[in-house]
Amino acid sequence: MNEHNPITVRIDEMVQVWKNNVQPQHQLIRWMLKPEDHRMYEGFCRLEASPHGKLDNLFVFFYTPFNQADTYSHALLQNWLNEYDEPQNKQLLAQTGKGGWDVSVIRKAVIENDYIACDQLLPAMIQSYRNFTGLQDTLFVLGLLPQQMSSPQQFLLWMQQWMELPKQPGIQLLVFDHVAGNFWGPVFEKYEAYAVTLKHDLRMQDAIRQIATAGAATDPYAFFRKCMFEMGEAANKKNKPLLNEWGNKAVECGKKTGDKSLLATAYITYAGMLFNFKDHELINTLLDTGIRLCKQEITNGNESLKPMLLQYYTYKGADCQIQKERKEALDWFMKAGDEAVAFGFTTQAVSAYYKAWVFAEYKNWREEKIQAAKKALQLSNRLTEEEIQASEYPFMAYDYVQQKQQQDDALVTEVTSKMITAYGNDWKKTVEELKQNYTRKKIREANAGEMMVS
Repeated sequence: MNEHNPITVRIDEMVQVWKNNVQPQHQLIRWMLKPEDHRMYEGFCRLEASPHGKLDNLFVFFYTPFNQADTYSHALLQNWLNEYDEPQNKQLLAQTGKGGWDVSVIRKAVIENDYIACDQLLPAMIQSYRNFTGLQDTLFVLGLLPQQMSSPQQFLLWMQQWMELPKQPGIQLLVFDHVAGNFWGPVFEKYEAYAVTLKHDLRMQDAIRQIATAGAATDPYAFFRKCMFEMGEAANKKNKPLLNEWGNKAVECGKKTGDKSLLATAYITYAGMLFNFKDHELINTLLDTGIRLCKQEITNGNESLKPMLLQYYTYKGADCQIQKERKEALDWFMKAGDEAVAFGFTTQAVSAYYKAWVFAEYKNWREEKIQAAKKALQLSNRLTEEEIQASEYPFMAYDYVQQKQQQDDALVTEVTSKMITAYGNDWKKTVEELKQNYTRKKIREANAGEMMVS
């Protein structure tokens, strides 16, 4: 491993923060970082769970999705058993373990879906694993990064239940939390004598910049990335001449490489940076040039530029919005949705129609809002349950059903069925909770004229 690699340097810093702050009596540990730093948390956990870990702890790390408090221990045990059952893992454990690892009781509880027993058996399995590996006195860390998080409140409840379970000393639970969100604050405050919060500025923008621009003097793609970073710096410093200098360099670099995707990226990035300066003439010149380039390439068979073209449409809409050309802005957002449907990009279409929906809601344009929702919801049969949960579909579904439920509307029936499948019979309550945070944020962005360029 390259010790001078910017990522390695930051992982080493995280290890040092851990060593300086985590004590054996701590049963609950969290890394409190920026949301975008979750990859570094993941890298830290994966390294420590590997033979190359730098801490003396026994680390196990799971991505097990979280659904609800009373089933999560069962899900974790099932995940662990599945990993143990992999032939290579069994072989490795057989070499390092002291005799066989008996998981028959745990396996029985998992198979029988005995959720209450699984809550008790999770710490028991951890201790059994420590005994089996001959490291019964080594601090054990159960690191978690759920791939899906259905309810933070339910996860808080599960952590509280975990803290109340009888456990052998030296068993620690590790979770990831957001600096601004402090999602797990209540349980960390309740058990503050047994909990520790780790914080560290990982300076990830610097790390990304170092990696991305390495070799910029000789590699045109590295130089292009340097242009992107320098444009961002100039925009942050509100230095328009410097932004123009690096924007023109990015465009020239894109032209020289002959890579049309790179050139299209240069136009749209440069235009996006100019939003801060409200140079609408130059913004429109760049966006219109980029749209022509994308359309020409798509016509010539370069389908990779289809998502970029949709992005251009939303930027055009955002620029119209800032200039108070409101109907034109809505037209561009709807055009992005229609084009996404034509391309077969269903989730992108839903997202584009949602942008139009939020904008229409903000302007109190009732008919336009219903039309945007209707176009999105007519894509219901093309969306999987997972795609619905990961998209803005639920917000439009909730609103449309509320508006049209007294009418004989076949779309209401279809949408309701889809939402019950995705969220259960109590789907409206779930969406209300999601809506309070998400839609409020989007409306604030619309108000600030930032809806599409952020």
